[in-house]
Amino acid sequence: MPFSFEISKPHNIKNTLLTTKQKIIGGGGAFSGNEISGRFSGKGVDGVYKVGDSAILITITKKPALYPASAVKSAIESYFS
Repeated sequence: MPFSFEISKPHNIKNTLLTTKQKIIGGGGAFSGNEISGRFSGKGVDGVYKVGDSAILITITKKPALYPASAVKSAIESYFS
């Protein structure tokens, strides 16, 4: 079941997304997007993001049933920080 959460928008979104992309791809995942929106996947997790004025809205569209949503959220937050 999809779920969404927000994280605070960093001051330099462009650099944050570049670092996020490197982390996800470096871990064997995929990342495509820009300073407006994008998508990512890896380790059985698929998601999309949308950058707003003060936050990034992240929606997890697919995750393994054995992964708790809280663990997925924590891992994704670490990629975007």
